[in-house]
Amino acid sequence: MWSDTDPAGIVWFGVFFRYCEHAEEDLYRRLGSDRTALLRRLNIFMPRTSLQAGFRSPAKLGDEISIGVGISSIKDRRIGFAFDVHERSTGRLICDLSYRVACVDATTFATRTFPDEVVSLLAAARQEPAGHEPTTASPPGTGD
Repeated sequence: MWSDTDPAGIVWFGVFFRYCEHAEEDLYRRLGSDRTALLRRLNIFMPRTSLQAGFRSPAKLGDEISIGVGISSIKDRRIGFAFDVHERSTGRLICDLSYRVACVDATTFATRTFPDEVVSLLAAARQEPAGHEPTTASPPGTGD
């Protein structure tokens, strides 16, 4: 999308985290749950506590991209998400990103352990050894 790029037509780096949010939403759906409904029902929030990105090559206006998403770690109070962004037609790696989420009570914002339901659901998306085909999602305006 034009609004996602800088004057040179290169996708602005911060936009990739929004794309990751879309991929995360898609992951929950593929695992059989709606994230928003799940969080409401469990009375929790999952704020991001750290973000990391490594950019390998630019994504340009008009490039169709795919985003692989997986769970890199599951601990009592933190879950790590890992993403890789590739150009669809060539497989060219654009960037890899990751973030960690915490679990907090939706009423008090006090940290807490993740409910078993969340852990069980996301355990199905633990990253496989190298060579495993990633789960993909398309950010808005990228061809799907």
